[in-house]
Amino acid sequence: MYAVSRSNKEDLEAASADRSENDTTNTPVDRRKFLSATAALGVAGIAGCASSSDNGTEQTDEASTDAEETTTSSGTAESTSEPATGEVTLVHDTHVHGSYGDLEEAANIATYFDLMNQIADNNDHSIKVGSGDDLATSILSAQFDGKHIVDAFNEGGLEFDTFGNHDFDRGPDVLRDRISDSEFQWVSANARNAQTGDVFGAEQGASQYELVSAGDVTVGLTGIINVEAPTITTMGETTEVPGLEAPVEEVVTEMRDDGADLVVVLSHVASPAAVELAESVDGIDAIVGDHAATFSEEPQVVNDTVLSFVDDEYDYLGELTLTVEDGERTDHSLTVYDTAAAVDEGRVEPHPGVFEVAESYESKLSDELDVVIGETTVPLDAREDTVRSEESNFGNYIADALRSHGNADVAIQNGGGIRTDELYPEGDITRRMVYSVLPFGNNQVTIEVTGETLVEALELSSTGGGGFLQVSGMRYTYDPDKSKGDRVTEVTVGGEPLDTEATYTVATNGFTATGGDSYTMFQDAPRIIDAKEGELLSVIVEDAIEEDGTISPSVEGRIKTE
Repeated sequence: MYAVSRSNKEDLEAASADRSENDTTNTPVDRRKFLSATAALGVAGIAGCASSSDNGTEQTDEASTDAEETTTSSGTAESTSEPATGEVTLVHDTHVHGSYGDLEEAANIATYFDLMNQIADNNDHSIKVGSGDDLATSILSAQFDGKHIVDAFNEGGLEFDTFGNHDFDRGPDVLRDRISDSEFQWVSANARNAQTGDVFGAEQGASQYELVSAGDVTVGLTGIINVEAPTITTMGETTEVPGLEAPVEEVVTEMRDDGADLVVVLSHVASPAAVELAESVDGIDAIVGDHAATFSEEPQVVNDTVLSFVDDEYDYLGELTLTVEDGERTDHSLTVYDTAAAVDEGRVEPHPGVFEVAESYESKLSDELDVVIGETTVPLDAREDTVRSEESNFGNYIADALRSHGNADVAIQNGGGIRTDELYPEGDITRRMVYSVLPFGNNQVTIEVTGETLVEALELSSTGGGGFLQVSGMRYTYDPDKSKGDRVTEVTVGGEPLDTEATYTVATNGFTATGGDSYTMFQDAPRIIDAKEGELLSVIVEDAIEEDGTISPSVEGRIKTE
């Protein structure tokens, strides 16, 4: 469908203000919440697809005037004489982790957007939506702060997106800049400004929800971020996630009151949480997207809410059609498309504009990043299952480099900050590989903590997940069968038993040092080197490899279980 761009919104607001002096025939609506438009698409597919102007009502000057006359600056939606009837198709979703995919393979950002636009163009009233976690965590994200994704999404014609935890990885100020750069609309019910209660990024154009006319049907769209986001990313002190059910119920009620016939939630919560939300909050017609990359070719229906999960990145696209008769949703259907299969069958080609954007950004990186900086004589283990649950040889090397650079007694590196989920073979190490494994903009921080605080941190680490710590300068043993807070049984630092009353220097990254992954015990620790002074972690590791030339890290028994 056709989504009004930010510049269009400003024009409509001005037109509404001009009309208000002479025109009292329209019931006012909130301009921030209501976008009235035709069902035309912004970008046409290729390979013989109809142009977007053929999709529904053609956007003419007269049609634009009609759209303007349905919106003014405040109030609620104007009631219609007849209940709405029609079909609306959601083409979903994104969750691309700042990656373009491999532009030489079948499934990548360019082929994905060609398929997305073909699906949209083949339906009378369609909306192209994302599900967050789009701006990071790739090497491109580390270099371009997510602008490479926004530029590609703009070119491809995405219409709505929501925030995922990784969209905050480069910090809230960077995300605000990306919102300003976006020609698509960001929506979120529960990513909030803690001081004002409004949506995060409101000043840059984000909104808690939007209403869109798709033929005779008014669709309300909002989004949700995972509630643990403040502890696993860098949202800043003035951003909060005040739960899930309460803010969603509030926004759903507002959308219904403002005239929404359908309510759609773009989701960046894990599927079990989405199911619980559907069970708890009435009035949601569809939830699309998933934080944990769940895949199902069949939708779930819970409390009359349709839930669709089609994995993440560029493998699949969902086409979810919702049917409305006399103001009530009466039916739904889901088709899942395999991007690579569509390319192999000759039905999809790279979207030329998106491909050009991607190729441009990739070329900016290639000369610098494909340089060989060293070699390894052993495979380097950056697999997610390893770095988030046990000692890893590459995790050891990263932690050793951090401790050496920080001149600290101990170093700790959260496993969730070691990306790619790859087991790298022996051979050359490139700068690209290091920046891919460590894509976050985390600087070294060196702090002072007591031995007691170190044990508290190791207890938290023993629960596993992204907060599991790869360590240097110490060894510890824990019993996973014991209760939380009583698992760590032995700790040595520098070969000596840990002294709970002694003070130790600890080198870590800025994310962990400021309480990320719930390591709140470090937030107020004295800083020897703070994040503003510390070097970028990826640069520290790169320098260490270049200095060593050849590396052969091993698993040494730094972390043991009983």
